[in-house]
Amino acid sequence: MENRFWVGRRGGPRFARILAAALAVALALALASCSGGDKAQGSGGGPEQGGGSSEGAQNTGAALADGELVIGIPGSLSSLDVNQEAGILNYYVAAIVNEGLVSIGNDGKVIPALAESWSDEKGEVWKFKLRQGAKFSDGSPVTADDIIWSIERAQDPERSPGVSIYFPDYVKSAEKTADDEITITLEGSHGGFIWAVSNAGGLFVNKKEWGEKAEAIGSQKDLLLGSGPYKVVEFEPGSHATFEASGTWWGGDASIPKIRFDFIEDDATRLLAFTQGDIDFALNIPVDQSEQWESVDGAKVEYIADRSYYGLTFDPNVEPFGDEHIRKAVSHAIDAGSIVDGSILKGHGTVATAITPPEQLAAALTLDAAKEKLDGITHYEYDIEKAKEELAQSSRPDGFETTLYYPDTYQNAGKASLVIAESLKEIGITLDVKEIPIDQWLNEVGDGKQGVAWMIYFPTTAEPGEIAGWLLDAEGAGTNPANWTDAEAAELAARILGAESLEAEIEPTIQANEIAQKQAIYAPVWWGQSAVAYGGGVTVDDYGSFSLISQNWPQLFSLG
Repeated sequence: MENRFWVGRRGGPRFARILAAALAVALALALASCSGGDKAQGSGGGPEQGGGSSEGAQNTGAALADGELVIGIPGSLSSLDVNQEAGILNYYVAAIVNEGLVSIGNDGKVIPALAESWSDEKGEVWKFKLRQGAKFSDGSPVTADDIIWSIERAQDPERSPGVSIYFPDYVKSAEKTADDEITITLEGSHGGFIWAVSNAGGLFVNKKEWGEKAEAIGSQKDLLLGSGPYKVVEFEPGSHATFEASGTWWGGDASIPKIRFDFIEDDATRLLAFTQGDIDFALNIPVDQSEQWESVDGAKVEYIADRSYYGLTFDPNVEPFGDEHIRKAVSHAIDAGSIVDGSILKGHGTVATAITPPEQLAAALTLDAAKEKLDGITHYEYDIEKAKEELAQSSRPDGFETTLYYPDTYQNAGKASLVIAESLKEIGITLDVKEIPIDQWLNEVGDGKQGVAWMIYFPTTAEPGEIAGWLLDAEGAGTNPANWTDAEAAELAARILGAESLEAEIEPTIQANEIAQKQAIYAPVWWGQSAVAYGGGVTVDDYGSFSLISQNWPQLFSLG
């Protein structure tokens, strides 16, 4: 399962507001994409129809008829318009129709889209040279007016409740400065702004004249009108959406003539559909159930580092976690290696040494260089004796009791909590593990009442400082989930926000991680992976961490 907790854009509202609003966006996806849905939708049948077993079955690719690729996604979309409904699955689907000024390459780097090139003056004044010959799927040209209208729509909370909270509030103006040029002026320097005008960042360009007349963009009546490689030809909310090659894309012919997304909320039902060949490709299959998918003859399961972060957060304002020795004792008692390599993740993850995963730095560093920097950050390896030593030096040398809540849709976090509780018992700390509904968990994360809490974060861009810029912003209470204040860390977060380039975000990101880790404000546990399954004549080339947000991502597929 790969859900993304979107904790906001640089320069947006403060953390408390972001957490309440942005994580609520992920709620629908989180609920839909975990197993146990009450009602299956899409192709196939449920376990009562024999859908619980894949043994001896074979995915023959029966869905690959007339060059059509059928993709099973673990959720149900009620709108195709990300401006209205901003779950990560909506992004994957809409990205093949609507473009931004820039896009994301399969390596996570920014590449041209509706803008052929761009330049900036100290990260404050951005000029975009528009692509000549770009057309909407109805054959009309993409103009500067269409793009500016789409930017203004993305900023408007009434027209775009799904993305407006993420669109930077430091944008002063966006104006047409030539027939083929748009100039965007910001309040201050922001090198990371370039992500905001990609479709992965939330800018989905629609045709202005069409959009102003549409009653509900992304609905059955008013589908989408974009300039990408595909156009929508059919949408049945709660069931499926069908796309055909637009034939007008500036990048050339789409690699696959037709794509259908089937919305299948129940994991057993989706596995049955895959087994029977009713779907060819499955997004975000549960990692802990991947062996069932792998057992289907002809199937291939691929795992990728999805840049997610799982770890504990300590609020130093809640006793006894104001004591640094207690935070370090708990950190040393976390056996992250057994969680990752044992029965919980089965090796499908990496022990985290910091908040920021190495893949998040790919836009500015090689993966090896990123790993080297992150390995050098202070972290507390599993060591029960050191945990006991730290506790002995604390204000609670004889131990204490506390509660750790985990969201019901993240069962692996619950299982990991039990492993942590067993280790803490060895040093005299009683950890009461409790499952709560995800909506309750979302509302209570960072509320200043929990001394220790899970933090689960899924980045939405490859901007190096995205995670650190929010989780390590220690300007004041409520600006991070730990309610932690630290003048030096706050200054570094401001440097990330005001960096003139992506490369300039690296050092403050590393330094902010180091400050937080020295104080044991966070206890990183693992960096996650997600899994996809395909079979029956589908080939996927170079699938990686950024593939599903990359430009024209279906080009990674070939049929035959």
